[in-house]
Amino acid sequence: MKILLKSLLYVISAILLFLLLTALCTIIPVNSNYEESKEGTEIYISTNGVHTNIILPAKTDFLNWGEYLQINGSYKYFEFGWGDKEFYLNTPTWDDLEISTAIKAAFLPTKTIMQVSGYKQIPQISKKTVKIIANDVQFQKITTFVAGSFKQNGKNRTIKITPNSKYSFNEKFYQANGTYHLFNTCNNWTNKGLKQAGIKNALYATFDKSVMYHLK
Repeated sequence: MKILLKSLLYVISAILLFLLLTALCTIIPVNSNYEESKEGTEIYISTNGVHTNIILPAKTDFLNWGEYLQINGSYKYFEFGWGDKEFYLNTPTWDDLEISTAIKAAFLPTKTIMQVSGYKQIPQISKKTVKIIANDVQFQKITTFVAGSFKQNGKNRTIKITPNSKYSFNEKFYQANGTYHLFNTCNNWTNKGLKQAGIKNALYATFDKSVMYHLK
């Protein structure tokens, strides 16, 4: 019983320490001198309450995403999310989530994929979707970051993955670079992209609120 109680105490202490460090890293900003451009390209950051995404124009002088991703259609924007392969492919809704999938994604380094969804209209600003006006340098950096997250074959082409049949036809999946685990989550990915582009964000962002905190 003493061993069990000590083990439980260690687990609770580790969780509390992790949450405390996460909170501290959330409020500590990177690129604190950032000021949003008055002119530039509109990009968006969205969240579903857990997972954040980067939304970029479908076609600019810098990159045509339709060609890069081999997607046909008159889309104005594409939404990009990076994350655990098994979680994405087998969990189209929270009702489909299995405990084994969640535990594996959190505590073991796992393969990753990119989820892409198309917008035929300009994204609507809301509590869950924030607009950022990026200057040319910032836009090119974040576009390069997202494009570099896709794994490519020997012919420099992105590699498509067939998703679970429960997904809509609008959602596309591709092999991605990097591994997923508790300290490298989907929100860390969004956070890295923003920081590399010179846009203000958290020092470290495990959760979606860590990303969105500095964008409001």
